[in-house]
Amino acid sequence: MGLKIQKILVLGGIIVGFLSVIVILTGTLLKTSIPNVLAPEERLFSFDYVIVGAGTGGSTLTSLLAKHSNGSVLLIEAGGQFGLLSRIPLLTTFQQKGINDWSFLSVPQKHSSRGLIERRQCLPRGKGLGGSANLNYMLHFDGHGPDFDSWRDLYNLSDWSWSQMRSFMAAAKPKTSDMFEIPRRYSKLTEALDEAQAQFSHKDWIFRRSMYNIRNGLRHSVVQQFLNPVLHRSNLRLLPEALVKRIQLSSSPFPHATSVLVGIKDEENREQEFSIEVRRELILCTGAYQTPQLLLASGIGDISALNKLGIPVQHSLPLVGHNLHDHFNLPLFVSMGVTGPTLNQNTLLNPMTLINFLSSGTGPLGNFGVLGNVASYGELGSSPFGLTFFGAGAIDESSLMSISNFKGPAFRALFPRYYNASQEGFVVISSCLQPRSRGSVGLLNRHMRRNPLIDPNYLSSEKDVACTIAAIRNAVELITSSAFASLHPRIHWPRLQECSNFGPFERDFFEQRPSDHYLECLMRHIGLGSHHPGGTCALGSVVDSQLRLHGVSNMRVVDASVLPRPISGNPNSVVAAIALRAASWILKSELQAGGSK
Repeated sequence: MGLKIQKILVLGGIIVGFLSVIVILTGTLLKTSIPNVLAPEERLFSFDYVIVGAGTGGSTLTSLLAKHSNGSVLLIEAGGQFGLLSRIPLLTTFQQKGINDWSFLSVPQKHSSRGLIERRQCLPRGKGLGGSANLNYMLHFDGHGPDFDSWRDLYNLSDWSWSQMRSFMAAAKPKTSDMFEIPRRYSKLTEALDEAQAQFSHKDWIFRRSMYNIRNGLRHSVVQQFLNPVLHRSNLRLLPEALVKRIQLSSSPFPHATSVLVGIKDEENREQEFSIEVRRELILCTGAYQTPQLLLASGIGDISALNKLGIPVQHSLPLVGHNLHDHFNLPLFVSMGVTGPTLNQNTLLNPMTLINFLSSGTGPLGNFGVLGNVASYGELGSSPFGLTFFGAGAIDESSLMSISNFKGPAFRALFPRYYNASQEGFVVISSCLQPRSRGSVGLLNRHMRRNPLIDPNYLSSEKDVACTIAAIRNAVELITSSAFASLHPRIHWPRLQECSNFGPFERDFFEQRPSDHYLECLMRHIGLGSHHPGGTCALGSVVDSQLRLHGVSNMRVVDASVLPRPISGNPNSVVAAIALRAASWILKSELQAGGSK
């Protein structure tokens, strides 16, 4: 019987592999060229609006300006198009460290990442039309009103209260037909979460089944929602595979952006440089890492830091690159004694998995396996936390160890059933929604083709340690509740040699209450960043309340770098809403100017 099953799995693997090759070849053959690309003879032209970066902020903003402005718009993007496979949700992970990923690494971490190679975190960022919205896990978050109200209260940003932002968040949300919500009956795990919601109704926990930016089983990012509908408009030009290397400011009569220097490499890797004039506004949408990098490389930042690098100072803005924040996660593997079903190698090799996806866009290939989350927001000043449930029973060592930068022993301690292709289980991810730790983005040198120095500085605040421990304790309470009993769950407390003085001891597997010292040791060794960076050009410190760079009249920043504090969830939809808000101000300004060019 076992041999028969093995033969079926091998046959299934062959079929999947064959069809994957067909999909890749079909995608290559049907791949359309990017329309409205700026032609070489046009490269001396100037544009009313120059937008740098085609990620979530840039794609959304481009859509509004191309559709409603009377001015010319140029969208510059360092990458090209994402391939067809990027549209298949479950293949998200395999895009990382590919041609559409900047593949950044953090500097060695002082307070965390001890189980990672060189203590460095992998920091994937999307490169191409759609940016990280074409690389992320597609999870939609409606926003949390008190996040915005805290900006108002803590930073005197009255323009950014929830009452001001609610309508923009609604406008950023895809239509219902362009989203997919995990059904209650999706698996035994989603049913357990649904039962737990009733059991823990006395707590301030909010239970959500995952909602994805997925349409008919395919990724539906800002490219499909905003950018594609405007690509053929006559007032829009695109410049893909082009890197903005420097911003030129004029100081007379007041500081303003006059042009950007762009570099494009030919087939022989020789770089051609040229300038593009900015007539009205320059808008930076290159993200929390590369927006401060570009500003600093252009001589816009802290004077002493620029002097040390020999970069001529154009404009003093001391806080560029500071205030970097990100969510930090501790994953724990929980095996199940029943068939979930959850993701494992056997499921993925089952021919029906591919057949269901190709016929109806359903099944494991049609989402990333994040089935739901539980959040507790608490009051302002407290430590709100989030728990995410990822329905994966067998974690592939060869693929996931690489993209997380784990050392082998740390990975195997975290996922002790890594060798079991049929294991059922899930990963519960515990995190602080409002971490206090802050890092920075700096430069090694002024060349934009060199990676920036990124220091998330995870767990530098002891409050984040306490908050994460509280999140883990709540996760354990949930998993050991009667709502989960039918799953026969077993928490696999990692046996790390470096933490062995603190646990896990045999009683920890029965009582499920390992010591705080052990949990802190775990998070400092195997905790991972969430890839939700923000804050490096924050509202109030680097940009004003209308996202204009302080002291530079015609430059705005429209990306996650403007977030003064973390978002209490996935930030993608919030960045799209910020871009919609920015577009409203830009178009209003144009209208007030009488539409004159």
